[in-house]
Amino acid sequence: MHSRIALATLALVALAGCSSSPENACSSTGQALSICATGATVKGVDVYEGQGTINWTSVKADGIAFGITRVSDGTGYPDTRFQANWIDMKSAGLVRGTYQFFRPEQDPIAQADLLLSMLAKAGGLQSGDLPPMIDIETAGGLSASGVQASMTKWINYVEKKIGRKPMIYTAAFMSSYVGTGFSSYPLWVANYGPSCPTMPSGWSQWVIWQYADHGTVAGLSGGEDMDEFNGTLQQLLDFAKGPAAPPPADAGAPAPDAGGSGDIDAGARTDAGQPVVPPAAKDAGSTIDPCGP
Repeated sequence: MHSRIALATLALVALAGCSSSPENACSSTGQALSICATGATVKGVDVYEGQGTINWTSVKADGIAFGITRVSDGTGYPDTRFQANWIDMKSAGLVRGTYQFFRPEQDPIAQADLLLSMLAKAGGLQSGDLPPMIDIETAGGLSASGVQASMTKWINYVEKKIGRKPMIYTAAFMSSYVGTGFSSYPLWVANYGPSCPTMPSGWSQWVIWQYADHGTVAGLSGGEDMDEFNGTLQQLLDFAKGPAAPPPADAGAPAPDAGGSGDIDAGARTDAGQPVVPPAAKDAGSTIDPCGP
């Protein structure tokens, strides 16, 4: 995601708060669970509107197999580059995906409707696309139970609309808020620096790992969020080959507050687990208190 907090120290933060409880993503020996890829991996990137116009043909030619583009930050900041990125990734031959920076304190259904509406307007979710991803990096002032209830509403609603499980993007420092009840959903884990990522609560495997926030890829402006898929290219294609989703019944309806404020940058970066005043920077995990904001 587009957050600029140093994840290189996330493993140390997780270890500092570690216990034998699975809620802290620890093993029975009290060590944080660090899970390596099972074999081959495939490179990807994730982007947002702040990177401007992207040459996705050059991105693919540089060895990138998949791209993930932001659809919005909550309901207030729809990403102005989403539609172009969504269409251009497909045209360039990349496996494509989208994420929404999730604000637990906002209406989860309004956020989901905005994502579905923007997807529909950009041509819709198709077979061969990665499932939409909920990016959970902040509690938004809610308790753990409040965060989990809000996430559950978004996830259940999107899953019902698209006919497949959404993915969850998070990091170990959110474990005390996310809990262990979402481990049946594919994980996109954020952890910069280590050779294998530290896991958040409940999960014992990851599908995508955001391993760096400073990569260099042709066709992009530099300082990119870098990802890898846990498997071969064929396994990536198989994973993305979910059933084509019918257009959401209410896809054309505007979501509450979807327009945002005209004088605030819609590409505002938010900051994982810290108080945010757009356009601050965001990134999932680092030296933030593992107990959350």
